[in-house]
Amino acid sequence: MKKTKQIIGLIAILSFIILLSNTSLAAKGSFSLSKSSVTLTEGSSTTFKINVSNSEGKFTISSSDSSVVTVSNTSEWIDSNGKTITLTAKKKGKATITVTAAEVADTNENEITGSKSIAVTVNEKTAGGSNSGSSSGSSSSGSGSSGSNTTKTPTFKSTNQKVYTTGDCNLRSSWSTSSSATPISKDTELTLTGTSTETVNGYTWYRVTYQGSTKYVASSLITYNKPDNKDKNDDKDDNKNEKSSNKNLSSLEIDGIAMNPTFDKDTTQYTAHVDGDVDELKINAKAEDKKAKVAVEGNKGLKEGDNIIKVKVTAEDETTRTYFITVTKGEGTEIDTGLKLSELIIERVDFESTFKPDVYSYDLDLTSYVEKLDITATPSQADATVEISGNEDFKEGENVIIILLTSADGNETATYQIKVNVPAEVMEKAAEEENISLYILIGIAVAIVLIAIIVVVRRHRANREDDYEEEFLEDDDIKIRSDKQDGIGGRRFASYENEEQLEEEEEQEERKIRGSRNATLDEFFNAQDDEEDGPRRPRGRHSR
Repeated sequence: MKKTKQIIGLIAILSFIILLSNTSLAAKGSFSLSKSSVTLTEGSSTTFKINVSNSEGKFTISSSDSSVVTVSNTSEWIDSNGKTITLTAKKKGKATITVTAAEVADTNENEITGSKSIAVTVNEKTAGGSNSGSSSGSSSSGSGSSGSNTTKTPTFKSTNQKVYTTGDCNLRSSWSTSSSATPISKDTELTLTGTSTETVNGYTWYRVTYQGSTKYVASSLITYNKPDNKDKNDDKDDNKNEKSSNKNLSSLEIDGIAMNPTFDKDTTQYTAHVDGDVDELKINAKAEDKKAKVAVEGNKGLKEGDNIIKVKVTAEDETTRTYFITVTKGEGTEIDTGLKLSELIIERVDFESTFKPDVYSYDLDLTSYVEKLDITATPSQADATVEISGNEDFKEGENVIIILLTSADGNETATYQIKVNVPAEVMEKAAEEENISLYILIGIAVAIVLIAIIVVVRRHRANREDDYEEEFLEDDDIKIRSDKQDGIGGRRFASYENEEQLEEEEEQEERKIRGSRNATLDEFFNAQDDEEDGPRRPRGRHSR
């Protein structure tokens, strides 16, 4: 009875250990964010919460563009209570907030890694009156507006570059010359955030950022080339013997083709469009300084799509300036040399036919659960970097994958979003499959343990019976031999007159001894069965 209880207890302990280990495996730690996307207005703020499950540790929080959105904390230790982080919108634009597990472990001391992101869009703050930079076309015809104003709204292509003013000019609060003006001086540095090829109110407008505010300026008033930091008060007589650094063009045109915008010596970026049968262009370029040299390349052997023509001006002092003309051959008039993706592949998903470089947001519905989507993103610029976040540890509902592109010089960025929807039925099916696998694993483990215990018990029982039988048989053999020598054997040597009678008496004596031995064995095993409180098994007679 005692040994049976020990065996049952051993089985229970082993089963509990297996269940505990598998339960711990199923309860692996994780973390999540309360929001996947946010839209703010300049100057406003919002919060999101970082939640952890069965884990705790250090997390880092960062903004891809702190000039657009800032975070209240860049590093936090987070436990089961979670942590709330504040986001503050600084200026119009887009940014990605990334939360990364830096030193995080779950309750089983397994390391938790990975990152999750929030896509943030900041809209320009709408000011009252006609000076609002975000006013719509329908409101531009209100009282007091001049007849020259138009309701047309230019379309801007996002960019992120440093530009400089070519002279003293005004920055406008909207794309209208009647909007409020901010005067600035020549060579003022601005951040170019949007370009347009459309003419509105007589000008081609560019969108810029100046001292944290969004402004608009005519494209002809800015240049991409950083001005020379030369002392303007230098005496001209001291420079008579110096070589000229003038590397400006006085004129630039394509024979028979219109360029956009209109040429200005300080504007270095132009666009043009030609028909599909044009293979070569004649470029007319003249330098301001007679001692400067002009070289043109890329104007021959035009291919379908975009072609870059470079007009390089080399000044007398060997300094250079390059004017760029992007010529599109064939269908379409849109010119876009900005940073983007040229290819986007998602493993096990037919996404290539859906992807278009100029489309920055996609929706993807999962029909079966996957822990991670393997994504290959190829940028249009060879030296650009690609950061992918949010493509693993999906939860039920909407999940956002962020693909952030950054140019080699860090001046240009582009962001793609893939909204991954995980239906409730997909999560339920994944949970059922996980439970089935867990139950199968537990069943196999318990079966192995039970088989091992049964084998051990049977071997132990067999060995015990063999030992007892061997012990009693040895005692019986000794007794029989002793009796033969001391009794029957003595009589045999004493008299040989009746040999048959002597042998018969000897056999009877042996049967008596063996009967006594068998009775002793039965009594012993019956006592063992009583002790184990089990049913008595019938026993046969043992014989040699």
